[in-house]
Amino acid sequence: MLRDLDGGSAGGETRGGARHRVVLIALDACDPATVRRMAAAGDMPVTAKFLDEAARCTIRNPYGLFVGATWANFATGVHPDRHLFYGWDRIDPRDYAYRLKPHGVHFPGFWDALGEAGRRVALIDIPHARYVEPVNGVAIAEWGCHDRHYGFHTQPPGRAAAIVERFGMHPLFAPDPYAVRDFAPDDHAHRATTYRTEAEYAALTRDLLAGIAAKTPLVGALLAEEPWDLFVAVFGEGHAAGHQMWHLHDPDHAGFDAGARAAAGGDPIAAIYRALDDAVGALLERVEPDATVMLLFSHGMGRHHDGTHLLAEILRRLDRDYREAGRSASDLAKRGKQALVPGALRLGAALGLPRPLARAIARKLGARGLGTAAERARQAFFIAPNNHVYGGIRFNLKGREARGWIDEAEAESLAARLERDLLALVNVDTGRPIVRSVRRSDAFFRRSDGDSMPDLFLDWERSAPIEAARSPRIGTVRAPYDCWRTGDHRLAGMLLARGPGLPAGQAFARMRMEDLPISIAARLGVALQDVDGAAVPWLPGAGSRGAVSPAPAGRERQS
Repeated sequence: MLRDLDGGSAGGETRGGARHRVVLIALDACDPATVRRMAAAGDMPVTAKFLDEAARCTIRNPYGLFVGATWANFATGVHPDRHLFYGWDRIDPRDYAYRLKPHGVHFPGFWDALGEAGRRVALIDIPHARYVEPVNGVAIAEWGCHDRHYGFHTQPPGRAAAIVERFGMHPLFAPDPYAVRDFAPDDHAHRATTYRTEAEYAALTRDLLAGIAAKTPLVGALLAEEPWDLFVAVFGEGHAAGHQMWHLHDPDHAGFDAGARAAAGGDPIAAIYRALDDAVGALLERVEPDATVMLLFSHGMGRHHDGTHLLAEILRRLDRDYREAGRSASDLAKRGKQALVPGALRLGAALGLPRPLARAIARKLGARGLGTAAERARQAFFIAPNNHVYGGIRFNLKGREARGWIDEAEAESLAARLERDLLALVNVDTGRPIVRSVRRSDAFFRRSDGDSMPDLFLDWERSAPIEAARSPRIGTVRAPYDCWRTGDHRLAGMLLARGPGLPAGQAFARMRMEDLPISIAARLGVALQDVDGAAVPWLPGAGSRGAVSPAPAGRERQS
């Protein structure tokens, strides 16, 4: 699994006795473009100084799957086609049923290999990480994460009670803190109805700021415990704020209202980013001057403008059109709407809802219903849940899906036909296309029989809301986007790194997220084996000494 480089020994010492320590502070989903603007304006002075003094590069996350896979790529150093951690819901190819993935998904972290090599590690709130085995140091999971799956736990287990006694729990991210279930606490906090009031947004902002204030001493105390070889702490408050309150930050957002922003206490994104900058500054005061310090902005954030809530109905109509040439678009639209109601009624019955309420839900679903397993089994292609930012389409392939009837040879021509028709869809409200590109997933990832990955990714045109799509082939599909989340992710992240031997203020070519753990390990004198990432050459102590075998053909071939 690993080997020491140049006779490295425990404690991160390498040839010549030089000791490398790495401290990585990550601001989860804090938008890099916004960070750079605020730093330039003097609103994030610590980050501005880092931008001047650090080597930097863009972080390239896995195309199409990055919302779910970004942190798993960081933890493992491999691509999503190997760790298979890229979403929490799926269409099961065995029976076409919509299901959540089972609890207890676990992928090993690169810190395990570092521990085996004698390096001491401290880890705080790495998203999606679950610690089922001891680490060579301390691990804290889901004390303050936007993403919650396994509940608050630690390694060693006894640390959890001591943390609660000394620091309490996060004021926003810790409802039912030990529960094992998949949810984002910020989706539910301070929200009595579908949309928050100005007062509720103000309360949400206060809790996020209080969370930063509570987490900073917890991180600082652990940082001061010993000279860790690897120290990683992740702040999730920017992630939560971006999802819930982007419309109070971005004047170009369709929901922006200057009066509402003022009533909510001002720009919450700016306030939270400033508080995170202050937290970073306070923590850096505790870091030894010879340590390598990294600031990671994992991936971006922007307006939640996509057409994923329309996609299932668009695909139904295209499927019918391909097989029933000659029927009018209006007839297809009528049949498509009717098809949603029985599926929603069956779902309502399964949940024990009264039939009138189930009918009301069915009407409200409009174009958003995923439909039934039986419908998907009949279609040549159907929606593959993919975290909204990119649309996902999966073919009903013979030999892969339970009742698949599309030959592999047909899939290529079908993909080309779908691409043509999807690119022809127009946003009724703007007159512009709703899809920027349609890409095959096997252009980026190696596929396997056990995956639930889409076969096609749709990159939405996100400059405006997409609530009605039209083309001559499908007619008009209309449904408002009425979720409370007003912000969603963008693909690129940013890394800043400052330390002995690193070129100050120099920008480098982009790094894949899976390259980062390999580079960190190499700087600590350990080469990771059986990984897809590679140590980047601009980190002294990495380069050729930390190089690994290149990724197998067919993976991550994006430009």
